[in-house]
Amino acid sequence: MFKKISNRIKLPLTRIFGTFEDQTIQGLDKIDESLTPNMRALRLVMTIADQLLTMGVPASDVVHMSLGITNTYCKRRVHVDVNSTLIIISQDRGINREPLTLVRTIVLDDANYQTIQSLQTLALDIRDKKVNLDDAELRVDAILEKPNSLNRLLIYSAGGAVSAGVVVIYDGSALMISLAFVMGFLITGLLRWFGRRGIATFYSQIIAALCITLAAAAATLLSDSLNLAINPTLMVIGGIVLLVAGMMIVGAFQDAIDEYYVTANARLLKVAMATSGVVIGVLIGLFITTRFGISFPATPDRLMLTDAAMQYVGALIIAAGFAMRNHTRIFGTLVAGGVGMLGWWISRLVLSWDLGIVIACGIAAGVIGLTATFVSRFWKIPSMAIIAAGIVPLVPGLSLYNGLMGAIKNPPGDPDFMMALGVIAQAVMIGLAVAAGATFGNMIGRPLRRRMIQIYNHLPRRKLGS
Repeated sequence: MFKKISNRIKLPLTRIFGTFEDQTIQGLDKIDESLTPNMRALRLVMTIADQLLTMGVPASDVVHMSLGITNTYCKRRVHVDVNSTLIIISQDRGINREPLTLVRTIVLDDANYQTIQSLQTLALDIRDKKVNLDDAELRVDAILEKPNSLNRLLIYSAGGAVSAGVVVIYDGSALMISLAFVMGFLITGLLRWFGRRGIATFYSQIIAALCITLAAAAATLLSDSLNLAINPTLMVIGGIVLLVAGMMIVGAFQDAIDEYYVTANARLLKVAMATSGVVIGVLIGLFITTRFGISFPATPDRLMLTDAAMQYVGALIIAAGFAMRNHTRIFGTLVAGGVGMLGWWISRLVLSWDLGIVIACGIAAGVIGLTATFVSRFWKIPSMAIIAAGIVPLVPGLSLYNGLMGAIKNPPGDPDFMMALGVIAQAVMIGLAVAAGATFGNMIGRPLRRRMIQIYNHLPRRKLGS
């Protein structure tokens, strides 16, 4: 009994004062820090998937591309899952080895379509067994170390072009188009500055929308003193088109269609927060302006579309500006503008058949998705760049903003409040139709493109004489 008590007292004392015997194992081998080719392949896949998801590539496309790489380099099958802002890569290596699991958090960033194209091209080369693991790692490092990007002023100008294109569609004068371009230029620079400072999207949306509204109010005072024909509503709409989450709602519905429901729900919540930030900023700006006796509508419901020819020009400018804003090359920008104009023409054609705006936007998006599948392969332009830029004139960003403004400004039960809810519901249906159409067009386009390539490769070739 006494011996047990003595040992219980002695053991803690020896640990405190270091009087215990040295039991260090001599010659213990350290763990080898070198990676196996299998682990290097998983790390390569994680890096590529992380970069693509960061720039907004749909989850289904990233998973499909990642599995194409692992099927080439890994003997055992790999499971890839995207869960909102989390990507998980797992591999079961049998009963004699530990399973491997890699987890990484996704931090969303601005899209760079040139980087996306480079990574997608590399992934396709790996899938077709054209690149070994060593060369693939070197290519990924080179792509990410010095990403191709456009000049900052050119990016800001592209944002101004998007705003100007919206004013063109709404039959704005040359003066209004110029003011919208300046507004879009400054707002794009402001948003980029907020992003570099790490300001949350919700607050950056509020501040940017407030600045747009106050600038429109200042332009109204200036027009009264200088007798200029300035439409403050057009100025607000031209500015907030860069803030509304139209493309985000389409991406959310696309993830839902592809059965990535958690990711879709997260993106839908982000749509709600981002759009609410715009509405709050505009309402604060309108409250301030009314204190100074300035009043103007800040919604596009009273604006009229221009003639058909100028609508196509406006759609081309919006699509091309959106593509360039995300670092697309000049040729790709022109192609994206042409596809955007094609999509707008298809939507107007279907509308003339009295099929409704929802069906018209869905069919137009389907044509854009089908066209992008072929264009991306033959001209080496990311299909995502063409689809995203092409459907920008169709996305319901302004309708969603308009509905939220009406719902907030009118009390529940008021006829205008019910009308606003109808506008919101229509915006949601348009977003779903555009996402479904673009996804369906891209889905049926891939096997058609593959079949056309097979037929082309089997055509007889006449050898030229020497």
